[in-house]
Amino acid sequence: MANMTRRSHEEIEAARLLSQAVALVEESRALGYALTMALASTPREEFSREEIDALCQLAYELLNKLTKALEFFREIDKASDT
Repeated sequence: MANMTRRSHEEIEAARLLSQAVALVEESRALGYALTMALASTPREEFSREEIDALCQLAYELLNKLTKALEFFREIDKASDT
């Protein structure tokens, strides 16, 4: 019985982590699309210093979200091994 309860708790935790990871991947995808469209549709010489800084910040946020999602997926993978 205790083993089933532990297993159930692990499954709930894995589902929670997966849900968070999916949300981060979705946000990252949207940020990546916005960044790609901004870079693709604007000639380089038309970017102001502030716009370049904003695009760099967006790329940094994208990297952080993908890193966090990867950490969640690794946690889920570890939980499924036990």
